[in-house]
Amino acid sequence: RVLLPALATIALHAMAHDLWVERLGHGYVLHYGHQHSAHAGSRVVEYAPAQVTQALCLGAQGRPMEARVERVWPVKLHGECIAVRFTLSTGYWSKTPQGTRNLPKTEAGTVFDSWLSIESVKRIDAWDAALARPVGDGLELVPLVNPLRLKRGDKLPLAVYRDGRPLAGVTVAYFGRPRGVSGADGRINLRLQQDGLQLIQASVETPLDDGKADRRVEGTTLQFELAP
Repeated sequence: RVLLPALATIALHAMAHDLWVERLGHGYVLHYGHQHSAHAGSRVVEYAPAQVTQALCLGAQGRPMEARVERVWPVKLHGECIAVRFTLSTGYWSKTPQGTRNLPKTEAGTVFDSWLSIESVKRIDAWDAALARPVGDGLELVPLVNPLRLKRGDKLPLAVYRDGRPLAGVTVAYFGRPRGVSGADGRINLRLQQDGLQLIQASVETPLDDGKADRRVEGTTLQFELAP
């Protein structure tokens, strides 16, 4: 089940932090925090390296490549990649009378709401036609044309996928601000409003029946840069 657009916007704001990837020489550094969005909070937040469940380096034709991963904070991936994708899960969260706790509802006492948080980010640095298709499982934003050739003011056609299938009714945001909802084919056109770094985001939630949380909240970010 996917949320209706209004509730999908709530899910988007429920993702308390942003993920983004910094290019550093021949490597990539995964960051978590609020440096690029309107959300309140610390610019960079420390996370546990074990929370990073995927660090994927893609090469020609979108094929996964071997790459060295440094599992210390912040997690680093070293490789000659045209794109990278990281997935991070901060685990279970429960809203209680004492505040929000990073625990499943089975361990948090009186609980008003609970969820499992999963977030991913995909950074594109060079284009290959294979990147116009999903590169992994879970929620993913897929550019349907080469985004690196666009300029400020252009529209980027995107598609929202989950587990390789197009997903309708998903709110898509630009730097945390909702800009539209994906259609029946999962597609949406989004106008790029600035030069340099681009962060496009989406979030969905689904019921969870594992007994530890009421729902799964999954967010994803597409990152690339426009030449000025």
